[in-house]
Parts: sequence; C-alpha cells; structure tokens
Amino acid sequence: MKIENPESELIWGAAAIGKVIGRSEKGAFHALQSGRVPGARNVAGRWGLHVPTFLASFTEAPRASVAA
Repeated sequence: MKIENPESELIWGAAAIGKVIGRSEKGAFHALQSGRVPGARNVAGRWGLHVPTFLASFTEAPRASVAA
C-alpha cells in the first residue's frame, strides 16, 4: 500500500492497518489486540494507526547493551 503523505497519516480499521503492516485483516487484528503494533491505539472500539510512529519504530538506533 502506497502512503501519499506519511507524515500526518492516520489509518483506521484492522483491514486498512493490515494492508500497511503486510497482514490479513485477521492477522492485523490479532497483532493489534496483542499490543504488537507500535503507534496503534484502540479508540472507542476502533483501531487507529499513526503511520509515522509505526515507521519510526524501524529506524530507531539500537540500544547499547550494558556490560555486567
């Protein structure tokens, strides 16, 4: 799915979110319910995804490990 303006894009519904994250509607709903989709929130029984937050979760620098 091509996102025309990802900087302010909000996606609503498990079916539409599934297209963005590469899952079926059922798979997306399960991932949403499990809390495995960064930037997703359930608002009044409907799932919404803030696309920039989702994409940022893949571009963050890795955390430095702490030596024991």
